[in-house]
Amino acid sequence: MVDLVEWLRAQLDEDERIARAAGGASWEELPVSGWVHTTPLPASEWQPPGYDHHVASAPLVEDRAHIVTHDPARVLREIDAKRQLLNDHPIVPRTIEPTVINGEEIGGPHFPFGCQNCHAVHDTSEVYGFGYCFTVKVLALPYADRPGYREEWRP
Repeated sequence: MVDLVEWLRAQLDEDERIARAAGGASWEELPVSGWVHTTPLPASEWQPPGYDHHVASAPLVEDRAHIVTHDPARVLREIDAKRQLLNDHPIVPRTIEPTVINGEEIGGPHFPFGCQNCHAVHDTSEVYGFGYCFTVKVLALPYADRPGYREEWRP
């Protein structure tokens, strides 16, 4: 059975693949023409003099602003931030005896489940005696429409 963290990491990998395939660059608007284009142009791409790498055409300025705001460079930064949060929220099993992670005691009867840096009471309904903290569930929520998402992961 795929767990939430494994599934979420796969979603981030797919987002990264798509953003890199789109060039990984920032995009900017050309207000006069209604086009969005990459900036700077990819060094690997040949272009004739005066050519500009057009990404999308949108007649409404609000649409162009949205496209530019969610360019591949931003997507890659967001993926990096989400991966850092995942790394900072390791799954800790429910145990009777405390578990030591990075020199810190977590678990035991006084604290049945938790993350290394997140000392809140966590959901322990996940199978196999594991649960996921609220932070990890929220990170997965934007991907709820993708195959494999389970409703019990919903915060």
